[in-house]
Amino acid sequence: MAAISTKETVKNLRKKGFVEVAGDHRYLELVHKGRVILHTKVSHGSKKDIDDYLIKQMSYQCKLDKKQFLDLARCPLSKEAYLDLLKQQGLVE
Repeated sequence: MAAISTKETVKNLRKKGFVEVAGDHRYLELVHKGRVILHTKVSHGSKKDIDDYLIKQMSYQCKLDKKQFLDLARCPLSKEAYLDLLKQQGLVE
């Protein structure tokens, strides 16, 4: 069972082009060439870690498998490599 830090995950996703969106929930949107490509919801509850269930949900929202999402959140997967994966899926040009 995996768990990752919410704070570190948000920080690392922001480095990779995600922007935080104001609202009643905490969302991060991936903006590429001025267009919103996808978004993911981040829990802002009292937990300091994102549990296995939420990792799976966020990976689905980010169009990645669980291992790829963990690499994105922990930094081994670069922004360029992530965009390449999204290009393969036809989500970005």
